[in-house]
Amino acid sequence: MSPTPRTSGQPYALSTGELSRTVLVTTGAITKRVDRLEARGLVTGSVSEVDSRGRLITLTAEGVELTDELIAVHLDNQRRLLSGLGAGGQDQLARPLEPFASALPPGGCLTVRVRARATGRP
Repeated sequence: MSPTPRTSGQPYALSTGELSRTVLVTTGAITKRVDRLEARGLVTGSVSEVDSRGRLITLTAEGVELTDELIAVHLDNQRRLLSGLGAGGQDQLARPLEPFASALPPGGCLTVRVRARATGRP
């Protein structure tokens, strides 16, 4: 499960196209994943009000809770990995990454455009 809908802010919903661009997989792959998450009660899918051909994927309360737990586990793991570097090593690692961090929009999410393999279009 990607934290993407959670980090998009309330109501924690994104279209399948937005999810596809953020997690770098095709919309077909997103649809399969969403179907499995929907069967587990972690997301709901509804017809987009903007485009009736699209689906809007929304985290359920259980999905938000699980995502928050997974983000916490992920951050704890990152802290554990970085702790071996010590303060000096962490500063040395962080310095070249500062330009990337400052380029992120508020909330820290960056949407990446991916070319569709079949069409070769963005």
